[in-house]
Amino acid sequence: MGAEALTGHGRLLVGVLVGVLLTAGCTRSGGPPTTADRSGRLEAGGVSVEATLTDGPNGARLRATFRPQRPGFHLYSTDLPPYGVQGLGIPTVVAVRGSLDAIGAPTADKPVSELRIEELGVTLPVYPDGPVTVTLPVRSTGDGPAEVVVTYGACSASTCLPPVREQTIALA
Repeated sequence: MGAEALTGHGRLLVGVLVGVLLTAGCTRSGGPPTTADRSGRLEAGGVSVEATLTDGPNGARLRATFRPQRPGFHLYSTDLPPYGVQGLGIPTVVAVRGSLDAIGAPTADKPVSELRIEELGVTLPVYPDGPVTVTLPVRSTGDGPAEVVVTYGACSASTCLPPVREQTIALA
């Protein structure tokens, strides 16, 4: 081979290497797709809900903060059975769909207390009056839309607001 052929091969090799390096810098390196910080909001049933998806050192987390819009209102626990206790109460549910999968159980930042309704002979698990944040560990299943699906009910000592069932929050 002459010097000219080597120069041609050298140019080709440099071109390939530059292409590989540029491509590597524009794509994810190994592992599953990551999530970018995304959020969305919903106002329904007397409650404002803000859902935020974040990446952290322990993986991706979805945080849904439920804020009753009036003082003296609480939400029911995530531990409440799906149809309540004797048909009373709406569990707080946070689920994901689209490009997200839940990989663990939800946890709340507030303790659960027991609300006893003597007249009905039932005890319901509730969070303290005011806001509560439910965190759900998640993983990305690929690019595309990610949605949070929430169900909840807010009540005070004397009144309950209309329940919210399976409402979707798009994460943007």
